[in-house]
Amino acid sequence: MMRRLALASVFLMSALAVGCSGDNTIEPPPDLPDASMDSGTMDDSAMMFPETGIGTSAISVTRLVPDHGPFTGGAAVVIRGTGLSLDMEVSIGGRLVQPADMELIDSNRLAIVTPAGEVGPADVTLTLGDDTVTAEDAYTYDAFYLDPSRGSVSGGTLVNIIGMGTAFEDGDAVTFGRSPCTDTTVVSESTVTCRTPPMAAGTVDVIITRGADASELTVEDAFTYYDSSDPFSGGLGGGPIAGAMNITVLNAGSGAPVPDAFVIIGEDLATPYQGPSDINGQITFSGSDLIGPVTVHAAKFCFEKTSVVSFDATDVTIFLIPWMDPMCGMGGAPPAGRGRSGAFISGQLVWPTDFGLGPQPWFNVPNARANEVKVAYVYTTQARIDFPNPAPNLGGAVQRVLETGDTGESGYLYRIFARPAGLATYALAGLENIDTGEFIPYVMGIARNVLAGPGQEVTDVDITMNIPLDHTLDVAITDLPGESRTGPDSFKVEAYIDLGGEGVIVREVETLGRTEAYDIVRGRTNDEPFRFWAQPALLGSLSDGRYRISGGWYTGDFDSQPYTVVVRNGVRAFDETVTLDGFLGIPQATSPGYGERLPDDRILRWTSDGDDPDMHIVLMVGGDGNPAWRHYVPGSVYEAPIPDLSSIPEIDDISSGFLTWVVFAVKIPGFDFDEFSYTYLQERFWSHHANDYFTATR
Repeated sequence: MMRRLALASVFLMSALAVGCSGDNTIEPPPDLPDASMDSGTMDDSAMMFPETGIGTSAISVTRLVPDHGPFTGGAAVVIRGTGLSLDMEVSIGGRLVQPADMELIDSNRLAIVTPAGEVGPADVTLTLGDDTVTAEDAYTYDAFYLDPSRGSVSGGTLVNIIGMGTAFEDGDAVTFGRSPCTDTTVVSESTVTCRTPPMAAGTVDVIITRGADASELTVEDAFTYYDSSDPFSGGLGGGPIAGAMNITVLNAGSGAPVPDAFVIIGEDLATPYQGPSDINGQITFSGSDLIGPVTVHAAKFCFEKTSVVSFDATDVTIFLIPWMDPMCGMGGAPPAGRGRSGAFISGQLVWPTDFGLGPQPWFNVPNARANEVKVAYVYTTQARIDFPNPAPNLGGAVQRVLETGDTGESGYLYRIFARPAGLATYALAGLENIDTGEFIPYVMGIARNVLAGPGQEVTDVDITMNIPLDHTLDVAITDLPGESRTGPDSFKVEAYIDLGGEGVIVREVETLGRTEAYDIVRGRTNDEPFRFWAQPALLGSLSDGRYRISGGWYTGDFDSQPYTVVVRNGVRAFDETVTLDGFLGIPQATSPGYGERLPDDRILRWTSDGDDPDMHIVLMVGGDGNPAWRHYVPGSVYEAPIPDLSSIPEIDDISSGFLTWVVFAVKIPGFDFDEFSYTYLQERFWSHHANDYFTATR
């Protein structure tokens, strides 16, 4: 049972990974661009970097496409030049490009993924053996980026605008091209949210106009409008169906077309609207009676079948997830890749005083008792809550700092291993019980805007320990739905400080085999608010920080299904109570009932309390343990058909035996199912979600 549930989770995450590379966020390595990204021919006019030695060397740089991107890095870029090779080192702004993030298209084009960088122009340097060339100011790091960075021409996409050193404030206006963004909200000095205006297909500049002085901050080509399905992440688009539909089927693992996939509209195997995809994974249907809403199914042997249910959109792009099964030629060890390097960050923890020179006593930490010691732990922000950092004590690093430890000119020395990125480095200082390992933090410090490149040693990052952890945050959970067959029965509340483009503070300390999570509170009842102790004030160096608070009602001690969760972003609160309400009802199976046989009409049905979600995601694992079927269903629809396609050559029915199916109910601000994009399968876009699993037999 647990294996099946784990598989279901893995299969959902496989979908979440599809298409993420187009978003300008710090994430696991994005896909490299291919030759289609920059297919122009070289000419002499492209030689735009004179007097740098370019042209006298065996290697040269002519341009980068695109020539700008987010300060967080992670952008797919093609370097144009001559003599390009995978054996060369590439750096932007003095920070290396990971070897694993380079792919040679040909000797004139090298695809890379950019490292993080300082806002503004940056030199691009190529080194091959003893040969080095530099193109000055060849790439520019933009002051802000958008998440998501694509949306429908109809507008209404809720976007997060995340900046570095931007100092956003109330009264600032956001413009897409020449059209104003609506529902603009300044969340913090570094984050603004708004809804996109309608626009013709193509890319547009995004302009932020200061309310105070009318000055403008512009990022060119910051947002892409599409009039079909999302060209990077797939899904639905193109407007209502009016006699024709275009369907594309792609491999979720590689992004390549899936030829000869069987595609059918509806469940009637006698319909004329069925057939195999072509070599490009595409098929078009047309007919005067072809109008929405419709349901589309796509299937191929050795892939999970996928259905998009009850939608009205002309263009459909479906990702089929391949089975990791040896019989399909998959599931073996991946090929060896090129290297990927971390970074080291070092400096001093400094206790400020008005007198004296050199390291000062830890005056804002209470005196240690006989079985205690004053200690500090140093960390960096995480890119995302669900993307943990590498262990900071790797490679002989000194992450645990004692008041009696090594000192420098003005403080206590530390050195930690870190992911290469733009981030913040912070420390927690307090008392640790030497017998139990229990650690109680009393003060923290933070160094902002730290840039660490691959293989780089970033020095002199001093952290001033001047933020008292003497505040509280209370979170009340109300308006819960009814219980399901097996739960929920326990609560888990999380409150993390989000620093925008620098990542998220996740305060978790490991000592003597125990883990202290200071941003998680658990309980069996919601009679009283859940209290978070040892919180900082969101002032000073944390003034642009905002809480991301999630509250979940789970089952058992391991946060299992059934559960329902509410998430609130952009919360600026301390010493007060934040209320989480509006929880989605937990999906409950009605047909088949728990453990019953698949019904004769082969339709899965379920129900839930309260308001409709925006979307249901239904996953099924077959009797052979392989992913059998996946449905994307509008939130107002509570059924998912699974037609018998075994009469189609090379298509098998669901494996007989014990089946597990899972229903996710999800709310996504600004979501329109007829413009569904796989981008929105990433949990960071969800404001509410609920889940339960069921069993059946066939």
